[in-house]
Amino acid sequence: MRTGFTLGFLLLLSTALPAQEIASAADLDQDGLSDTLEDILLAQFVPRFAVDRNDCSEKPGEFVPLQLSPTVRAANGTIYGQAFRREGKANVVELHYYHLWPRDCGEMGHRLDAEHVSVLLKRAPESSPDDWKAVYWYAAAHEDTVCDASQIARAQTLDAENAGARIWVSAGKHASFLSETLCKHGCGGDRCQAMKDLEVEKIVNLGEAQTPMNGAVWMSSTEWPLSDKLRRTDFPESRTERVERLPSTDIAWANPEKRPAQAIILGGNGTLGGAVTGVRATNTALVVANTNTSAALSLANDRTGSSLAKSFLQTMKALQKTAQKTGAALGAH
Repeated sequence: MRTGFTLGFLLLLSTALPAQEIASAADLDQDGLSDTLEDILLAQFVPRFAVDRNDCSEKPGEFVPLQLSPTVRAANGTIYGQAFRREGKANVVELHYYHLWPRDCGEMGHRLDAEHVSVLLKRAPESSPDDWKAVYWYAAAHEDTVCDASQIARAQTLDAENAGARIWVSAGKHASFLSETLCKHGCGGDRCQAMKDLEVEKIVNLGEAQTPMNGAVWMSSTEWPLSDKLRRTDFPESRTERVERLPSTDIAWANPEKRPAQAIILGGNGTLGGAVTGVRATNTALVVANTNTSAALSLANDRTGSSLAKSFLQTMKALQKTAQKTGAALGAH
């Protein structure tokens, strides 16, 4: 069983081993990529995480190998990785980085919290076997819920074509964001305020759902949705084609169809959507540009979000009072 690895060691290994040796190395998870190449790519593109310094769950956890139930060994900043070749595309590789927390500390908190960030890599056929570049980054935020605020962007937009993107992780909820500004527009309870850089203890290769590596048999546990995340791509063509229709400055919502409901319930992204035009109005989460226009959009979005949230709370209070009065009247009868 291979152990976790350090970034410095694998970057050294990538310069010391010829490409043909990397290509012919073992493939324990049987996904068509050598384990050595997987580890090198995972080390090169590991995100630069910012986490809350007062998070009740401290840091992402390391889990005891060979146990079917996920058992935290230590909350020490371990990141778990997955690398797989896209079906039918020898020069396209997808990397998933899982920050796995001992617990979710939100309003409806629970034990165990599986969150992740992904990157799609490509290598031109005529280029060196080592010359992989990031094309898109994806950050998962409240995936598969009505509050889904996941985002996708070109790697160029984030200045993260050759190394890891900067990722902000919300306090307690651990949703991932490609911008600190986007954090407060997640799902009402996301906050990225008292942030510090996460010191990654090590990166551990999970392998694949059916062929776990490093003793990660716990990843298939029904106690969390981790196995579902392992089995799917975060970069379907419908999603990447939509991003390509947007200006290169844009971070896009991965699932824009869910944003209108969120805007009504939580004071979400109404004004920003109304301020841009055409397809951009539906898809854009944030315009990454140091301009007066970008600042104005952000300010307008903040104000509208606050107004919608206040309106929603006032409506709920009125409904509550009505229910209390109705209950009292019924009790009198």
